[in-house]
Parts: sequence; structure tokens; C-alpha cells
Amino acid sequence: MIDDDDDFDFDQEFSEEDNKEFERQRKEEERKLNEHPLFVQANEILNIVDALMDTAEEDARHMHEALLKESAMIICAKLASGLTSESYVICMQKASIIRDHAEFLRLSNHTLEYCEGLDPNYIKMFREEMEKFRNLFKIWAAEIHKMIPDFEDENWGLFVK
Repeated sequence: MIDDDDDFDFDQEFSEEDNKEFERQRKEEERKLNEHPLFVQANEILNIVDALMDTAEEDARHMHEALLKESAMIICAKLASGLTSESYVICMQKASIIRDHAEFLRLSNHTLEYCEGLDPNYIKMFREEMEKFRNLFKIWAAEIHKMIPDFEDENWGLFVK
């Protein structure tokens, strides 16, 4: 539903100066994201999943690759929006999705240990990197908890303080 009180003109052309400022802010936000330890760690996990699956025998790859890569990619995508948001509710929404996928990956290590056709060294590295991710995630979660809720999650009542 469009708010009649909204005066934003979508056809408005922005000045060269406005465009440069927007681009500067976008690049700064992208730089901060790419340097954030949690985002760096999430990308490391995605790389390890890729390496693990690249070295796996065909049966093991067929059984595990899709779910592991999907969860690792979702974590990266949700972090990209969660780490750049200043909204308590949005951060909590993203964090809960990330936590679910990260826990799936973390617990998958136990299954992978008993699966033939996977390099045990990559499995060990995967477990260690997931533990690092979990610890970094807890730091981010503490930062979210310090935020002031920007609106009530009235529809669902889930992310309220």
C-alpha cells in the first residue's frame, strides 16, 4: 500500500554530488562488511565446504553437497544484510536464520566423520572453523541485544524485549 503522505519522487534525478556521496557510502558499507570478522569467517566456511566437496568421492558429494553449500551461502547472504542493518528486528530476523543454518553445518560434522569418501582433514578444519564462527556470532548477538528495538514485532511477537 502506498502512503499518500509520502513525498518521494521516484522520477527525481539526483545530482552528480548526491550520486557520488551515495556511491561513497555504498563502498564504505561494502568495505566494512568485507572486513567484518564474522563475514570473513562465513566466507571461509563457504570455501571449506567447497574444498571438502571438491575432494569428496561422488557418492559423498551427491549426498551432502547441496545442503551444505546452501546453508553456507544463506549464512553469507543473511550476514550481508544483517551486519549492515541498524534495525534491531531485522538483525534479529537475520541472526535467527543464520543460527539455524550454522547449527545445521556445525552438527553436520558428526555425520561427515562417519561418511566414507570425505577427507578427514577437511572435516576437522570445517569443525574448527564452525567453532570460530559460533564464537564470533555470539559477539555479534551481544551487539544486537544492546540495540534499542526500532519497532514492535506486533505481527509475530517474536523479537520484542
